[in-house]
Amino acid sequence: MSATNAPFGFRAVFHPSGTIRSECFQQTTIPASACYKGDPVALSGTTSGEVRIASGSAAIIGVFDGCEYVDATGKPVYSPYWPASLSGVTGIKWYVITDPMTVFEVQGAGAVAATAIGDSADATIAAGSVNTGVSGTYLATGSLSGAATVKQWRIMDVGKQVDNAWGDAYTIVRVTIGQSQRFTEVNAI
Repeated sequence: MSATNAPFGFRAVFHPSGTIRSECFQQTTIPASACYKGDPVALSGTTSGEVRIASGSAAIIGVFDGCEYVDATGKPVYSPYWPASLSGVTGIKWYVITDPMTVFEVQGAGAVAATAIGDSADATIAAGSVNTGVSGTYLATGSLSGAATVKQWRIMDVGKQVDNAWGDAYTIVRVTIGQSQRFTEVNAI
């Protein structure tokens, strides 16, 4: 797997409580950009309490975990992704994993060495699959940085897949939110 370039966004795999929870964000305006399960999202900054897909290096609120809305025909819809350019929808709710203690797995754009534990990196947003709703976003391994640097994600460990190891061509790593819109950032170690 980590020898194959097959990004899947940020997938929640652990929380100290044993339960991974999503927070609901009511959207009062219709988001224009597509967002897939596993994409990092940020508070919009224009409308109170709304979130949008994050840019590659900005602070984030969490990871998109699906949405629900009422479509233009009045039918309720639950989806793992938000399609771009919807119109006539109401009751828009985006579910976002916001807890900074949540551990996510993500595939790197390249090899990640064991010496990267504690380092930080940004994400590269990429289109996901409309068939599965899963993100194509990955960790920008070219943005890895160490001491006195704060980026979106903090590397904690290597992913626990059988066919994954430090230094693989597309290493899967475990990360936590490093640059949160809610909490003060701590420099990488």
